[in-house]
Amino acid sequence: MTWQSLTGKTGAWSGLDWTGRANGTARADPYLAWADATLFADLGGPPAGWVRVIIELEELGPDGSPLTAQSFAESLESTHAGWKAWLRVSSLYRYPPRDLEHTHFLTASITKVFFAKLDTTLKGFVKRFELGMPIVPDDQPAGASQATTALATGTGPQFAAASQAKTGAAGAKRERIVFLGVMDDGLAFAHERFRSSGDPSATRIEYFWNQDDTPGTPPGLHYGRELSKAGIDDMLARYTQGGLIDEDAAYREAGYIGVRRRWAHGTEALDLAGGVRPGDLHAAFLQRQGDERKALEKVRLIGVQFRTPGRTVRDTSGLWFATQALDAMRYILRRADDLARSHGHDYCVVLNLSYGYMAGPHDGSSIIERAIDELIAQHRDLSVVVPAGNSNLLRCHANIELAHGESKSLTWRVLPDCATPSFLEIWLPEHADPSKVKIQVCPPTGDKSPAMSVKNLYAWQPGSNVLCASVYLDRVATGDNRMILIALAPTITRDPSRDATPAGNWSVTVSNTARRGDALNIHAWVQRNETAFGFPMRGRQSRFDDPLYKRFISGSHVRDFDERNMDSWIRRGSTLSSIATGDYTVVVGAYRRTDGKAALYSSTGPSLRTKQRNGPDATAVGEDSPACIGVLGASTRSGSLAAITGTSAAAPQVSRLFAQAKVTGDAVVITPMTAAKKASKNVSQKTAKIAPTTMNPLASRKWIEQKAADEDQPGASPHELVHACPATARPPAVPVGEHAWLPKLPAERGGAGRFQSRRSKKRGIDP
Repeated sequence: MTWQSLTGKTGAWSGLDWTGRANGTARADPYLAWADATLFADLGGPPAGWVRVIIELEELGPDGSPLTAQSFAESLESTHAGWKAWLRVSSLYRYPPRDLEHTHFLTASITKVFFAKLDTTLKGFVKRFELGMPIVPDDQPAGASQATTALATGTGPQFAAASQAKTGAAGAKRERIVFLGVMDDGLAFAHERFRSSGDPSATRIEYFWNQDDTPGTPPGLHYGRELSKAGIDDMLARYTQGGLIDEDAAYREAGYIGVRRRWAHGTEALDLAGGVRPGDLHAAFLQRQGDERKALEKVRLIGVQFRTPGRTVRDTSGLWFATQALDAMRYILRRADDLARSHGHDYCVVLNLSYGYMAGPHDGSSIIERAIDELIAQHRDLSVVVPAGNSNLLRCHANIELAHGESKSLTWRVLPDCATPSFLEIWLPEHADPSKVKIQVCPPTGDKSPAMSVKNLYAWQPGSNVLCASVYLDRVATGDNRMILIALAPTITRDPSRDATPAGNWSVTVSNTARRGDALNIHAWVQRNETAFGFPMRGRQSRFDDPLYKRFISGSHVRDFDERNMDSWIRRGSTLSSIATGDYTVVVGAYRRTDGKAALYSSTGPSLRTKQRNGPDATAVGEDSPACIGVLGASTRSGSLAAITGTSAAAPQVSRLFAQAKVTGDAVVITPMTAAKKASKNVSQKTAKIAPTTMNPLASRKWIEQKAADEDQPGASPHELVHACPATARPPAVPVGEHAWLPKLPAERGGAGRFQSRRSKKRGIDP
C-alpha cells in the first residue's frame, strides 16, 4: 500500500492541521493543503519569504464593531502595527474610493507566521482565504521567485487618501465620464487603435499598470510599474520620426515584454472593447459612422497587464487569478475615481475581464465572484463583463445522482506528456451530510486508496514524491458547499529527482453510505490546464471519459447539446466559467455570424443556482464562419490584424457596446444598493423605457438581455440580421434538430439573444 494518511498531521510549511480545523475558524484553501503535502513542488518550492493571498473578512470584528477592508488595513498602521512583520496590505485597500469604503475583500502579502496566528490573533477577522501562487513552468528555476525573505517597497502604484471632488457652479450639469478597463495579457499600449486621430497623435489610455516586476527583484507590496497618459505621450513623442512611431522602442523603454509576440490576447481584447481605427479613410468603411465612433473616442481607457506573463498567464489553472484580478479591478476603480474627482465630474466604469477557468462551485460563491458582486453592489455605476467560457465540448463536467447505499465511478483520463498538475473538484449539494459521502481513488496502476471520508487527507507516494493528494475538508474557502479536491502531479518532468504521475484512466468512486434519504446530486469539474494560446506547449487538458458519451450526430456533425444523451454522466450543461456564475456580472456567449448558431465551444448554463443564472445574458460574434475561425482584431503592431476565437472575443464586443451606450445616455444607469433612493434622479426617460428597474446592480444584466433580445428579432434570417458577406457562400441549415440554427438560442446556450455583428460585409473591416 503506497497510500498514506496525512490526517491529523500539520503541514510541513504552514504548520496547519488541515483536517482538524474547528467550526468558527477561517475556511482554508484546499489547494494550499495540496501544496503543503507536495512541498510546493509545482509552485517553485516552499516559500522562504512572502506569498500573496486573497482574504474575505468577517462582517464584524471580534469586538463587535463593523469590519471592512479599509478598517483592517488602517489597523495595521495603528492598533495592530506589530502584525506588519508577517501581514502587509496594499494602499489600494487602505485608501479606497468613497464608494468602496465598506468592502470586505482584499489581498495581502503574508509569511507563514500568518497561519500560526490564524486561529488565535486573527480569529474573528478572517472568514476565508485562498492561495495566490501560480504553477511554475518547467523552465523556471525552482524557488527563484520566493528566494528572499524581504518584502520590497516596489515601484508600482501607491495611493494616499482620495481627494475631495471639485464642486461646480450651483445648478450646473456635471459631465459624465465613461471609463473602460481591460485586464489581460499583452496590451500594446502604443498601438494606433488606442491613440487619437489628431496630429500629433495622443494616447487614449489614461493609465496602464504592468503588474510584472523587474526580473530578479524581490516581491513587492506595491508591485509592478505604472504609466500615466502623460508618460505614454512623452514616450511616443520621443520615438516618433517622420510621423511614424517606433513602438518596439517604446516597449523596450517601458520594460514591457508582454507584447514581444506578434499576437497577444490582451491587445485584441482591448481593441474589440475600445479600439478605434484612426484616419478618415478607415472611418469611411465603418458600417455605422458618426455618433458611434465619436462616442467611443470619448471613452477613457485604463489597462492592466496581469503579473509576470512568464508564469501566471501560462498557468491556466487559475491559482493566481483571484489575487491579481481583485488588485487590478480595485486599481482601475481608484484611478477612475481620482480622474473624475480632479475635474469635478460624475463617472461610470465598464470592466472587461476576458479570462476564466472551469472548476469551482458554479453557484456564485467563489471568493472572486463574491468580491466582484460586492464591488458592483457598492460602486456608483460599475458593470463587469466576462466571457461564458469555452468548455462546452471539453468533457470536463460530470453530474451523477447517488441514491442511498449507491456507488458510482468517474473515469478521469489524464494525458501523457503533460508538464502541469491536473485537478479534479467534486462538489456536494448544499444539504448533503459529508460524513455519509466517501470517495476512493484508483490510479492506472490499480493501487486503490482506502475509502476516504470527510476531514481526511491522503497522499499517494509510490516512490520518492507525492504524486496524488486527495483533500476532503469539512469547510473550504473556494465555495460555500463541501468540495473534495484530487490533485495529480505532472505526467512528464524535466527534473531527474522528481517522479512523474502515470498517465491513463484514473478512477474515482463516489459512495453515498446513507441508509435512507433523498438521492444526492453531485457535480464534478476537471480544472483547466491546457497550454494558453501562443505559449510553448506545457499542459494537456485532462478530461472525463465515458463510452456512453455521444460526441457526434450521425457520425458527422459535432454534437454540442446533451439532449437524447442522458445515459452518460458527462454533461455539457453547467459548464459556464467559474467566474461567470455571479449575481451581477454580465456573461457573454459566442455565436457564428454566418448562420446564427451558438459556437460549438461556447459554455452552457445553468449555474447551480438557477434562479440567478440560466446561461449567458447574451451572445456576440465569436466566429465569422466555419471557414473563418474567430474574429479579427488588432495584432501587437499597428497596421496588422489577427483572428481571436472564443467567448473572450465576444465579451469585449459587448463591453464596447455598453461603453458607447453609456456615453450617448442610452444605457441604464446603475446605482449601488446603498443609494437606491437616489437612482430615479439619474435615469433618463429613454433609459427608463428600456429598463424601468434601475434600483440595483442587476440592471446591468437586464439592460444587456433586453438590448440583445431587441436586436435578435425572432424569425429573422441570421443572414439578414448580420448582413452576410456576398463573397461568402450562404451555408444551408443542417436539418438535424438542435444542431441547426434556431430563431432563438436556448437560454442555457445563448441567453436573451444575439448582438448583431458591428462588422462590415467583408472580413477585417470593423469599428
